[in-house]
Amino acid sequence: MHLPHSVGLQKTTLIDYPGKVASVLFFPGCNMRCSYCHNPDLVLGRTEGLINRDEVIQFLNNRAPLLGGVVLSGGEPLLYRDLKYFISEIRENGDFSIKLDTNGLRFDSLKELLESKNPPDFIAMDIKSALSSYDRFFIDQNEIKNIQKSIDLILDSKIPSQFRTTVHPDFIDVSMIDEIAHMIRGCTSYVLNGFRPGNCLEPSFNSHQETSSQFLKDLQKGMLDQDIPCTININ
Repeated sequence: MHLPHSVGLQKTTLIDYPGKVASVLFFPGCNMRCSYCHNPDLVLGRTEGLINRDEVIQFLNNRAPLLGGVVLSGGEPLLYRDLKYFISEIRENGDFSIKLDTNGLRFDSLKELLESKNPPDFIAMDIKSALSSYDRFFIDQNEIKNIQKSIDLILDSKIPSQFRTTVHPDFIDVSMIDEIAHMIRGCTSYVLNGFRPGNCLEPSFNSHQETSSQFLKDLQKGMLDQDIPCTININ
């Protein structure tokens, strides 16, 4: 895919780009199927209710004096091969910092973007679980190796970054801490987000309990014990 004709738009956010007032652009389509995902329409590539890309650029142009950043999220933005040109177009219309949200599966696309003239200014990568459990997210086994490669690439790039995990007890537990800590060793920020039911990709997950604050704290302690700088986000 080159670029989507339309994207989702959250006009203003104070929490999705650390330290900046930003807009979030949501790209349709994803190469993962996380049962607890809260963006099922985007994951499945539905475009109803999305906004024409040219209109989004015009909106950003008009809001440029008020915004510090633009977040490219999804779905998975790296499914689109021409993302670097879209970043260039955004920057032409304002002095924006660009944050990329990615799941890390498209290592080649990430590498190409970071080596281009228009790399992002900040990268947030989702760590779904320990690598040994990634097959539970319906990923081709041959792609799982790209997760560690993408992590290493991000860390080596020296671009400000953050790794994060949505914590659902079916997919992550305290026994995985050592493996996950090894995966992201050297990172400067790791965030644990609690799962909350509602609008999940797998409807049965809407009846699941939200992640307890104690479970998040137990995971956090394990990460801190492994010298991983870790914070928790309890919605």
